[in-house]
Amino acid sequence: MRAERTNPGQAPKPIATPLRSRWGAALISAVAVTASLIFVAWAKMETVQITYEIDDLIDTEQELAEEQRRLRSQLAELRSPQALHQLAPELGLAAPEPGHVVVVTGDPEGLAAVLDDSAEADVDPIAPEEGPTP
Repeated sequence: MRAERTNPGQAPKPIATPLRSRWGAALISAVAVTASLIFVAWAKMETVQITYEIDDLIDTEQELAEEQRRLRSQLAELRSPQALHQLAPELGLAAPEPGHVVVVTGDPEGLAAVLDDSAEADVDPIAPEEGPTP
């Protein structure tokens, strides 16, 4: 405790600094520091958790990209002429006969000539000729 200065001839009065206010300030400071540390620890745990989730999503993306490459390769294989040639008989498909195919060109006069030739032959250039089905 400190002594307070007084008038000459009087005894000094002690200045009372309440012990309670010092403990209160210390307690508030301790609570603030503890709360800050808990917040920092929580933020760090959330960061780690989000990092794990991002890593899982990156792994999933890579797996899906690999599956997409595999499926595109399989699609290209199925669209190949060899695969279509093998599947055609199973699906009841056969090669077109002469006269069933009309070639459309960018030349309107050439198209008119093809249509005139087919009209003279009494064949519909678009519809296939009727006949026995294979």
